[in-house]
Amino acid sequence: MKLVRREFLKKAGAFSASGLLPSGILNFESGAEKQETSSFLIKDARVISMDAETGYLEKASVLVEDGIIKEISKNDADFPKNLEVIEASGAILMPGLIDNHWHLWTSLLRSMAGDTKENGYFKMTERFSKLYTPEDMKLAAEYAAAEAINSGITCVNDFNHNARSPEFVMASFDALAKMGIRGHVAYSGYRDLSSNTPTDWDGIRQVYEQISGNKKYHNISLGLGARSVNSPFLEEDWQKARELGLPITIHINQEGHIEKLYAKGLLAQDVNIIHANVVTDEEIAKVAQSGAFITMTPYTEMRIGFGFPQINRFRKANVNLGIGIDTTALSGNADLFGVMKVLQNIANAEARSEFELLPQELLKMATIDAANIQRIQNKTGSITPGKQADLILLRKDDLNFSTGNMPYHLVTEAAQPENVEFVSVSGKILKRDGELVGANRVQLLVKAKEAFNRFSKELKQ
Repeated sequence: MKLVRREFLKKAGAFSASGLLPSGILNFESGAEKQETSSFLIKDARVISMDAETGYLEKASVLVEDGIIKEISKNDADFPKNLEVIEASGAILMPGLIDNHWHLWTSLLRSMAGDTKENGYFKMTERFSKLYTPEDMKLAAEYAAAEAINSGITCVNDFNHNARSPEFVMASFDALAKMGIRGHVAYSGYRDLSSNTPTDWDGIRQVYEQISGNKKYHNISLGLGARSVNSPFLEEDWQKARELGLPITIHINQEGHIEKLYAKGLLAQDVNIIHANVVTDEEIAKVAQSGAFITMTPYTEMRIGFGFPQINRFRKANVNLGIGIDTTALSGNADLFGVMKVLQNIANAEARSEFELLPQELLKMATIDAANIQRIQNKTGSITPGKQADLILLRKDDLNFSTGNMPYHLVTEAAQPENVEFVSVSGKILKRDGELVGANRVQLLVKAKEAFNRFSKELKQ
């Protein structure tokens, strides 16, 4: 007998209220005891493949073997019979969402940007950043990764700008590896780093050597979190990054800064520009011409007063686009469904058209286009045979995610993290029946609160 999550929760009210749900929830046809495996069959789903050839399938099954998408078929009669079967009738199966900009270490500082300049985001994070240890950095990244997985995000792009030593950066690698999520970590500086202090290239090379060839980190890459366009080390840093083959991420939200990069010949396909709300048409054209990317984080950009994302201007210039969380210190949560929704609303409102930005385009930004930014388009970003099984399943039996038969619109307009029933990365199941697998949610919450309370006490001393 199949026991699905929604029926189970009705019988487990006391447990669900406390957050202590039993781990043995079943949701597969065999009825056998749950075993975590990288081979399974997702049966009879509505498949949003994000693959240009496959497109959308109203009812299909996806076979995963050893973490790889083996086959997509409307007829699963010939599939192996000894695999775990995940019954997905009526549910929406799609590639995992890909975040392209997030400061994971600030996740312990959720909604801590205050109401005065002294307590605003930049000064607040600088004060707290000095209190972190490498252990705190690892905890913050685990805490963020758990929220990401719960929200249907299977890959994160961590801009580590509390990189006080290689240990502070390796903390992100260790946390992401432990949580099983795919990722990219950009080694940057830290809030109180003097602009005249050279970039820590010894530390960057140490991390590079530590992760290279290490199977533990096979799903996590290293990049450079660039300093300001006005940094005296800008050109030297970018040259060294490119010698190591490291992608480059840089924050820009001031007119003329992209022009400076272009004039120095630095713009290229390995550059991910964050924000760019304040930008000229000429600069946008140069970004498009160079093949560089722009990542928009609308909730944090608007919350901090950077202005509105220039999404329609970017789109009209054919700029490569991604989306991101940025920091839950400003956004409050890690909901990429919400990010897609607000971007569509901004684009349509500005254009005064209901049809300016279609959901298919938004989903590309959050999946296959995002994979291009992180250079993993051959591994993930679409449900394509031969790619790794980074998958999420949204079950259509929640009040906010029922009725309706337009799947692209439902995902970008109605979906919320609570609707994510199943998550896998490289075929490893990280969320099942709506609950995290292999991560103790309650323990993470306790440790996160303890760390934050310790920080708060230290600041008062």
